[in-house]
Amino acid sequence: MTIVTAIIQIIKQSLNSHLSDDFWKNCETYLAYLRTQLGLTNMQIVFVAILLERDYAMSWTDFASYLDITNFEARTHANELEELIIKGWISKSDISYRDEMGYKLVPEVGATLLNNQVFVPEPPSTSVDEDTTENVEDDDNNYGYDDNTRQDCNLILKSYTEIQEKPLFFNPSEQQQIRHLTNLLSPKKFSSIQRRFQAQNIQKGFASLFYGGPGTGKTETVYQIARQTGRDVMLVDIASLRTSFVGESLKNMRNVFNTYRVLCDISDVTPILFFNEADGVFNKRTTNTERYCDKEENAMQNIILQEMEDFDGILIATTNLACNLDEAFERRFLYKIEFNKPETEVKAKIWSSMLKKLSKKDALHLATHYDFSGGQIENIARKRTIDYILSGRYASLDEIETYCRSEVFGSKAEHHHIAGFTA
Repeated sequence: MTIVTAIIQIIKQSLNSHLSDDFWKNCETYLAYLRTQLGLTNMQIVFVAILLERDYAMSWTDFASYLDITNFEARTHANELEELIIKGWISKSDISYRDEMGYKLVPEVGATLLNNQVFVPEPPSTSVDEDTTENVEDDDNNYGYDDNTRQDCNLILKSYTEIQEKPLFFNPSEQQQIRHLTNLLSPKKFSSIQRRFQAQNIQKGFASLFYGGPGTGKTETVYQIARQTGRDVMLVDIASLRTSFVGESLKNMRNVFNTYRVLCDISDVTPILFFNEADGVFNKRTTNTERYCDKEENAMQNIILQEMEDFDGILIATTNLACNLDEAFERRFLYKIEFNKPETEVKAKIWSSMLKKLSKKDALHLATHYDFSGGQIENIARKRTIDYILSGRYASLDEIETYCRSEVFGSKAEHHHIAGFTA
């Protein structure tokens, strides 16, 4: 498969496709290849393919006509085109004879892809004079960040446009809860809910806890929710919060919430404050306060509890050890989702998704005999890919089972309460 052959298939199958489930299913192989090669989402690949085919500035009406969907449905994917503009793949253009705004590919894109090469956009050139630089450095309230990440006040800020799309597989119960939460956090619905909460004097903030065994996709779920709802993620660097200096850890925790509030003020869409492996700071308070470190630890919990009490944004915490969280946090989390052990059919889907060319029968066999999390299956998929690169052939089922046995360190497979995900 090449970039050109994959794009040709997308062009052919997307015409009058209605963006149906059958279309996405039939194109999955080509989309997966292009996602890896181009670093675009599925919908962005479809837009690029259509623009390559039509080779002129296209309006929403044009896209809707090509796909045979309504204009309204086409516009629901507006964020995908905006991301392509940000990434430097397309630009906006007036369609003079129709008095409409259209979208067209940057000239270099077509020439590059037709040569089966990966398009790499030129980084935007910026020039900042000395006076401007001084103003930025002196402004304590400036928390600007680049297109990828920004480190400040023990945080990492990640733009939703940089999050790669990844399919996730869960049991129906978890899937329903995740979809419900994602729907609630869609910008329009979230703003409406906040207004209603405020009208009834209810705290406007949303705090959610994802808990379950390691490798179950909790962290990736947070990022995929952020991508789907167009929200940047402020990831707290928990390891760097704690210092050996007296009072510094408390100051760092206050800075996290202060920075988040400023970020909310300057953002069009409320970002997500993300505490990964939250039991590192949301741990139980101690009754033994003779040592200063114990006093400071309790003070840390009190700061978090108070901040959550007055919280107006979106906070998501994940943990493998929910039992280590202080009980006082329980009522602060509006939504609590447990990532449970996947059913056999779900695990088979994970195997099939991660190990291409694996038959459904073999996928079901592996799902039945090995109680692995998505993270463990991903490890095995990587080993298989490495062997393919070295030998030029895909590992057989027997060889895959050898990988499986080594994954459990030669002991019996652990029976974690796990849910799966794919990469």
